[in-house]
Amino acid sequence: MGKINGLCPERRSHMKQIGIVAVVVLFGLMLVSSVQADAKLVASPSSALILADGDYDGDGLADLAVFRSDGGQWAIKDITRVYFGKDMDVPASGDYNGDGTANIAIYRAGLWAVRDVTRQYYGRAGDISVPADYDGDGIDDVAIYRPGLGVWAVSDITRMYFGVNSYPLPADYNGDGTSDIGIFRTYTGLWAVAGITRSYYGQEGDMPVVLDYDGDATADRGIFRQIIVPPSALWAIQGITRVNYGTPGDYPVPADYNVSGQGEIGIFRWNSGLWSIRDVTRTYFGAGEDSIPVAK
Repeated sequence: MGKINGLCPERRSHMKQIGIVAVVVLFGLMLVSSVQADAKLVASPSSALILADGDYDGDGLADLAVFRSDGGQWAIKDITRVYFGKDMDVPASGDYNGDGTANIAIYRAGLWAVRDVTRQYYGRAGDISVPADYDGDGIDDVAIYRPGLGVWAVSDITRMYFGVNSYPLPADYNGDGTSDIGIFRTYTGLWAVAGITRSYYGQEGDMPVVLDYDGDATADRGIFRQIIVPPSALWAIQGITRVNYGTPGDYPVPADYNVSGQGEIGIFRWNSGLWSIRDVTRTYFGAGEDSIPVAK
């Protein structure tokens, strides 16, 4: 098979599954009120944001992109600006047709709208969208997590109970090319992956940042911890690294930004639009209180 920017299609697809949760973003009341630049990161599964893909042009690189919740604009650096969605929609980008490119998509209280691909209803108000490739066919599946009951429902594939009131974390934890159902429980640091493992890593208030950080084709457990005094942000990737990168209020945006085959640590800063990707780049794009980064 050919390569896309040095990454073969099979490897690129596998990387997408490994990092299906580029980041579970848990902050303020982003999904139930307007985004504030100084929003506090909090431990609430009701404000989880999960993206399945963030390569919007199919070149094998994660793109710098934001969704402006006030108006529904998607701004993807050097690629496009388009309006799709409206105020309070939840971004749910993923590769829903298997063409190797992320589709712009939103979730709205049961409605899934994927630009130029499909529009369907699955789920209800209060559900969290958890798109991922749960059957390994190279296409991201429509799926929801219902936190109050711990229900996972994947359209046409499965329905199961796993992890009440937890952070949903679908990712490829065993390297088989398929996303596994997993959760993080912040008040105990529990990571539980259905049928695979249970372990503890992190503490109350940590944000999970799951990705393949070492290029071994398996999702790594990691946390992002804001430290107020002195102001800093800790990235702790289990068995791989611990590094301070960012400041309190930054939004973690780990992804493969340079086709290295592994995730890079990075942050987005609302008030200035700063994207700072460790050892890769530092640039400005998408400043604004209503900007939600949709890089994956």
